Amino acid sequence: MTATVPASHRAALFALCDRIPHGWPWAVTASANLALRGFDVSPGDVDVTADGETVYDVADLFSEAVVRPVRPPASEPGDRIRSHFGALELGGSEVELMGEVEHRIDGEWVRDPPVAATREFLSVGDGDRRVPAMGLDYEARGYRARGEHDRAARIERRL
Repeated sequence: MTATVPASHRAALFALCDRIPHGWPWAVTASANLALRGFDVSPGDVDVTADGETVYDVADLFSEAVVRPVRPPASEPGDRIRSHFGALELGGSEVELMGEVEHRIDGEWVRDPPVAATREFLSVGDGDRRVPAMGLDYEARGYRARGEHDRAARIERRL
């Protein structure tokens, strides 16, 4: 894991890996994912994406750490992203939980592809941890859909 991932985020990530059953479709996404891959970013939290059912299951699994219960999607007219959303506090880091993420593209809500079909597993730490992480092509599409074209271009250069 790179130095750009704070120790508290590493602890949160390892707690997730240790407790979430292997077959559950979840993955690290956004800036924490990019930091794991060596991008020069400073994640403020750990973002986790999952399907709509699994995001509630993860919150139940970590019920002692829930700081925002997972709620169904809601959106305002100017929003570019929506999902089932909640948050945990693990080891001093916020872990945002997002299920069935959708991006608004050309005025229409478009659901992201299934997590289980698009995630990869990264070797983290001393190589003894396999962390599920969304693929870089997924990340680039998401940043582009949210209007973050510079970050999307940085990611695309690595593809």
